[in-house]
Amino acid sequence: MAAVEARVRGIKSLSVPAGEMDKAEYRSKKADAIVALQRAIEAKGKRPEDYVIRDLLPTDLGLSTDVWSHSYSAATTDENIVSKTLGDDRFVVIYAVANASASPLTTKVTFYRGSIPIKIYGLEDMYIEDVPKKFLDEPLVWSEGEKIVIKGYASSTGTDKIIFKGYIAEPKGETIGKTR
Repeated sequence: MAAVEARVRGIKSLSVPAGEMDKAEYRSKKADAIVALQRAIEAKGKRPEDYVIRDLLPTDLGLSTDVWSHSYSAATTDENIVSKTLGDDRFVVIYAVANASASPLTTKVTFYRGSIPIKIYGLEDMYIEDVPKKFLDEPLVWSEGEKIVIKGYASSTGTDKIIFKGYIAEPKGETIGKTR
């Protein structure tokens, strides 16, 4: 896999179905996401050790419940799944997309920083895999005050269980109590 990545280094918006990765590559992608999050914190002049990093939940992205689900109101059109401006001391990284629906609807996702599209990924090829999950070519990071917009494109109307795998960093003691 490393040799292939070296040859396509200049290409953007690539993704890899999880079924094509071994466990070491899977763990490496997750570790890269944490490092990217820590770098974003440092870039704001803050100390990563002052933050707790935890799994990203739907409500962290502005969804109304902690269930990964989106109901498409129209077919074959881009529709906002997420539109959230991060508060102070909030940092988010997304490293993978998955779908837990028995009959997935989402065929494409586009990630934005504010109104600027930063990545577009086709998803239909992941639905033929045993594990319907795709790892992004690089972790996508948003820092405090930035707006996260994720648009989905669906084959038909209905509810889809589209999941964004990632982490959130927030000050220690806000959601998870201080342990030390």
